[in-house]
Amino acid sequence: MTNSHGHDLEELPVVLLHGTSGQSEDWSQVVEQLASHRSVIRPNYAEPGAGTDSANAPGVSDFAERVVAAAGAGGRRRFDLVGYSLGAAVAAFIAAEYPEMVRSLVLVSGFSYGGDPRMRLQFDLWLHLARTDKTALAKLLLVSGLSREFLSAFDENTIDGIIWSFVAMGDWPLIEQNIKVDLAVDVREQAKKIKASTLSISGKYDQIVPLLYTQELADLIPTAKRAEIPSGHLSFLEKPVDLASAMLTFLLETHS
Repeated sequence: MTNSHGHDLEELPVVLLHGTSGQSEDWSQVVEQLASHRSVIRPNYAEPGAGTDSANAPGVSDFAERVVAAAGAGGRRRFDLVGYSLGAAVAAFIAAEYPEMVRSLVLVSGFSYGGDPRMRLQFDLWLHLARTDKTALAKLLLVSGLSREFLSAFDENTIDGIIWSFVAMGDWPLIEQNIKVDLAVDVREQAKKIKASTLSISGKYDQIVPLLYTQELADLIPTAKRAEIPSGHLSFLEKPVDLASAMLTFLLETHS
């Protein structure tokens, strides 16, 4: 039996969900670590739908439907699901509402409720800066998103280049849409329904989603195990190897 079971493990894809200002490309360094073990699907789940206007602005449930459609394309019925930040809320929603599809769940820097006063203040500030001063938002995301140690290794020119490219390359209508989704996130009831084996990974130096919030989300999930990596919020940039190995260790232990 072990043989066919091991075979099954390889067959199931890992679905990776990006965060607020993110896209599937964010996962590139993590995928380098995962790809020799597992097939990977990275949907850009937040692309605005046709005819999206503020009246029918999307929410977590809309994003969840898109992920399920992308992940289930080609007749696949089950997968291991990894969600990062806003993507963790989407992943938690999917694990609760589509339990037959999610074999295992990994939540990275997840939070359950965007209406919390500190979270709301942060997302309101992001939204204001996205509309009025994109350079300031880029600086804020670097300062709050990376550990001091990681950020201090860059020289000024490199940091200026990162800021410039974020402002120039960012899909701003999309980022604005996603910040509004952040503000509306509430997966507290869904989290309580999750049955899949779950790992919650927090960043030790995370200032965007401080430890308390990752723990709050994990506390709601009956099955959740916890891991911590020595990273700020942008762990896919800062500690991709640690992030990938925490995921793989959990998936192997759970399904071997």
